[in-house]
Amino acid sequence: MIMKREIITDDEFELYSRQIVLNVIGFEGQEKLKNSRVAIVGLGGLGSPIAMTLTAMGVGYIRIIDRDIVEKSNLHRQHLYTFKDIGYPKAEVASRRLREMNPYVEIDPYPVYIDGSTALEAIKGVDIVLDGLDNFKARRAINKACYNLSIPYIYASAIETYGMVSTLIPREGPCLECLFPNTSDQDLPTCSTVGVHPSILQVISSIEVYEAVNLLTKRKPRLLGRLLLYDLEDFSSNIIEVKRSVNCPICGEGRVIEEEVKYPQIEEVCSREGRITYIINPGQVIPIEIRSLSQKLYNEGYEIYRASDFSLTFKVDGNGTFSLLKTGVGIIEGLNSKEYALRIYEVILRKILNP
Repeated sequence: MIMKREIITDDEFELYSRQIVLNVIGFEGQEKLKNSRVAIVGLGGLGSPIAMTLTAMGVGYIRIIDRDIVEKSNLHRQHLYTFKDIGYPKAEVASRRLREMNPYVEIDPYPVYIDGSTALEAIKGVDIVLDGLDNFKARRAINKACYNLSIPYIYASAIETYGMVSTLIPREGPCLECLFPNTSDQDLPTCSTVGVHPSILQVISSIEVYEAVNLLTKRKPRLLGRLLLYDLEDFSSNIIEVKRSVNCPICGEGRVIEEEVKYPQIEEVCSREGRITYIINPGQVIPIEIRSLSQKLYNEGYEIYRASDFSLTFKVDGNGTFSLLKTGVGIIEGLNSKEYALRIYEVILRKILNP
């Protein structure tokens, strides 16, 4: 497929003038940015500033991928969102806000759960993937998809006052599994248990953006084969040289037997304001016509809280709430049983599949 080359307009030249005069970007670099396609996976503490910066810088196409909805505890660090956005899908709110920031950039929202069943399709057709994720299960799926599609992946994570970044280019350096073999989310702290300083998110996300722009403008990345560690507490930074592992099951000679996954999968995530939250992954994109489903549930006596082009939220079982994204992802709050949450999801799914 031959991509049409987009030319910088006079209005865009004025908009980007302060970065066009930079030696490290220039006019040719700005043209390359305009003709680039990136995916940002996760629109939380890292993904939000990444999306805002790349949009403002004029990257031509940005796919924003997130499975979650906005909650109050996001707002101190995820500045794409405001109080009025609470309860709406992050991908929906972010797409609207980013289009307002820069009308010259194409924003493609994709509200999907990332795992081995969806990662390949989610990142297909982009030049680079930037990490805004908060769990290794999803990162591992993205890492494998990037390797199979030969797409560079900028890995990053941040918690408390420290963070790390590495640029992973398939067949030119190590992959994520080489750096962190057999890493389990169960062994790692989360921002809900130990916290995160908003400043470290700005630092780490900015480094991700810098590396992405280097790659997109055909400059040498600084963190290929290197893992940068940075801590705000004492303003210390260290760079560790990292290499491919011969026994890596993704990019080396190792072998891994993947267990068959049965869907839908249900995951318990950090408690939101004292309420247990379950996220349900259908294992595929299930297109849902939100407006018609909303009317159907209303006619059946369900109490509808909100409905938009991207999601439907309604009351279940007393104080519980059910948010259904247009891709089939379910987010259920206020129930105390995984099994019960899954049964409710399956009831709603039957209404969708058997109208």
